[in-house]
Order: sequence, then structure tokens, then C-alpha cells
Amino acid sequence: MTTRHPMPATAPRTPAPSLPPRPFTSARDGLVRRQPQRFTDIRPLRLEDFVSGTPRQRESFARRLITHLSERGFFYLERPAAFLERHTLAGLFERYEATFQHALLAHPYLHALLPAATVFQTGYNATWYPESAVVRQPIEAFMAKPATWTGFRRRVVPEPVRELLEASEDAYDACHAVGIALLEALELGYGLRPGGLTRLFRRRTEGAVRFVKYHAPSTARRRREVVAHASEPHSDKSFFTFNLGESRPGLVWLDGNTPRLMPNDEGHWLITSGRFSEGLTRELDAPVRAFRHTVHNDGERVVILGFVTPEGDLHDLPLDAWPAPRLAAGGARG
Repeated sequence: MTTRHPMPATAPRTPAPSLPPRPFTSARDGLVRRQPQRFTDIRPLRLEDFVSGTPRQRESFARRLITHLSERGFFYLERPAAFLERHTLAGLFERYEATFQHALLAHPYLHALLPAATVFQTGYNATWYPESAVVRQPIEAFMAKPATWTGFRRRVVPEPVRELLEASEDAYDACHAVGIALLEALELGYGLRPGGLTRLFRRRTEGAVRFVKYHAPSTARRRREVVAHASEPHSDKSFFTFNLGESRPGLVWLDGNTPRLMPNDEGHWLITSGRFSEGLTRELDAPVRAFRHTVHNDGERVVILGFVTPEGDLHDLPLDAWPAPRLAAGGARG
């Protein structure tokens, strides 16, 4: 069994400038010149209602989960402290952030031991935020997958790197464990055969975690307005994307009538859907809607993400060849 070293309790942060809330405006040049309005209708779900609740509580949780995912493509979950404790997992953003910030001080080791060609590949990468040439903003990202931890299990590495590897594995385990419980809730809510969805995730060979630090941009000022980055609108490829926490909001939901900045305050997680969840539920009543969003960063921002992704050939197969989960005998859809 791997010995987990204690992680730092706090993380240094650069104070963020205070900007007045204004309507959201995103230009074609990939820049944000207005602040979006904040999303306020959070209504977090409680995982304990499903994993240890009564049959009525379990069914209610499953129905609400499907409603959120089919109508919005996301939901908030109260941080499942009791569930994580039973699995001896931390799942705590503040500890992950502190470990990440500490490891970034040893970035030459990260670059030498875990080089990545881009911020979207396994390992460590430092580059300029690529969405615009107008605003200069450094970004540092560390991505890890199961093969990463296997490859470094018995290697001798500097302590900050070892702590980051252990923290990222803990974050992956937390996302995967909670993800399996959520998949079981979807099976119940959709009336699927047990294992209809979870069988695609059991081997723990896919999925990843991504620790990202956006440094404060060298903002350009035009007509006295602060200019910052906005990423291209997109949906993640994952089934679930776990936003375990962030030092400041930066995720903007685009499927509503008005784009909304998604807060992720202490005490809950923001979990969004992706193209895999949309595709695998496409033939069911109330299929999942992929969460379409953009990201903007008008100051220093650290975010910890976990991606729960199915295994097997789905990554290479066309959508119409994906296996549709079967209904249970007499089960109802949606």
C-alpha cells in the first residue's frame, strides 16, 4: 500500500483585483471585455441520499440528477465528506491546491521528469495561454493518468514532485469513486440493467486529473476597460468533469438564455457533463446534454479538475457504433 505523505494545509495566492459586475461580452478575437453575471440557482445534491438513503430517497436523487443533466448539463454536489472518509480519500481542494503550488516552486524538476508537449497532455507544461495574442498570460498545467502513477510508483523523485503525484492520485480516486456512484444513480433513474453504464468504467485505465494555474494576465486596457482571455466555446469529451474547486470563478455556462459565471464555493463540487455522457444516453428518454462553456481568466486562478471517462474502444469508434445501455426488464426511461 502506498504511503501518503501529509500535504500542506494552505496555499499562497496572489490577491485578485476587484472588478464591478457587468454584462458578459465576448468578442471574436477571443477576449472578454465585460464580466458575466453569476449563476445563483445552485441547489446541490447530497450523495448520501443515494448511497445510504431509503429507496424513496435513492429514487428522488436519481430523478433530480437526470433532470439537472438533461436540462442543464451540470449539477452541484455537496462535497461528499462521509463517502470520501469511508474510502480513505481527501477530495479537498485546499490541500490539492497547496500541494500544487508547492510543487510549482520546483518546476525545473517537473519539467525534467514529466515533460508534456502541451497543457492538454500528460505531464507538466508551462506556456502562454494560447487563445489570444493580445493579452499575455502564462499558464502552468499538470495532468496525470493511471499510467503516470504506475510509472513513478518506485522511482525516486524530489519530495514536492512525489507529493503532487500522490495528491493527483487521491483526486483521481475521489472522482472515480464518486463517479461510479453517480453512474449507478443514472442506471436506477433511467431504468437500466445494473452495470449498463458502470461496466464501461470499472477497469480504471482511463480518465485523468488536471491541476491548472493561470497566472495573472498582463491585461491590455482599451477605452479604460480591462481585457482578458475567453477560450473557444466547447464541451468536454468526458462523461463527467469534476470541478473540485478553484481559487476564483472562471467557468462560463453558455447554454442558458444569458451566459453565466459558475461559482464553485467551498462546500460543494461542480460536476459537468461531456460528449461521452451525451452520446451514451442519446437513445434514452431525457438524454444528458453536454455542458457547453467557455473559460475566462482576468486574474490568477488555480483550478483542480477530474475527468471520468469510459474505457475501451469508444475513443476510436464513431458515435453510431457506441453501445446503447439496455433497459432492465419492465424498466422505465427517464
